[in-house]
Amino acid sequence: MQKTALVICNGTPPSLELLDKFWRQVDLTVCADGGANFVISAGLMPDVIVGDMDSILPEIKQQVEAKRLVKIQEQNTNDADKALRYCLEHHLQTIHMLGVAGGRNDQFLANLELLYKYAPQLKIILWTDRERIEIIETEWEGTLAMGTTLSLLPLFGAVNGITTSGLVYPLHDQTLEAGKEPSGVSNQTNSPQVRITIKQGKLLLIIQTGS
Repeated sequence: MQKTALVICNGTPPSLELLDKFWRQVDLTVCADGGANFVISAGLMPDVIVGDMDSILPEIKQQVEAKRLVKIQEQNTNDADKALRYCLEHHLQTIHMLGVAGGRNDQFLANLELLYKYAPQLKIILWTDRERIEIIETEWEGTLAMGTTLSLLPLFGAVNGITTSGLVYPLHDQTLEAGKEPSGVSNQTNSPQVRITIKQGKLLLIIQTGS
């Protein structure tokens, strides 16, 4: 059975409903540095806080036992990357990430790059209160409500051999490439069962989960 982790970053805090959805269902709860500010203020204590500790508020940090603080001083990577490395080193396989969007767009885009970076080693799903975001390397299957909007984006280079089922606008062994047709934006499901396969590349999948 795969071990799962919840990583909370220092972007726009998730709703308490979304946080609660994952908090007690995972094997490990991790805050990426300043992500701890929201979590601890909400009355929860993560298993570990990972980062260079420049974003966690002093009044929050003083509430945390020293054994829960994992300080990584290097500045070549951001705190979300440090948190994912910690999960990888501790043999977690599936990572749900919250607090990745909002605030600075450069930080959000950097977090999208982490999906690309760790795709061969980890299954990472970024969640907001409205969206689910992940990488497809070979195939993706899921059950979605009829009429769910989703987008397939070739943000990391051309993606070849895409075939889909369960979508209003299907693809049949086609290529998606930035700036070229067809566009993978705002497709919709016409079946509860959706399947997406690709032959080459890394495809960004964004599923609308709320209004």
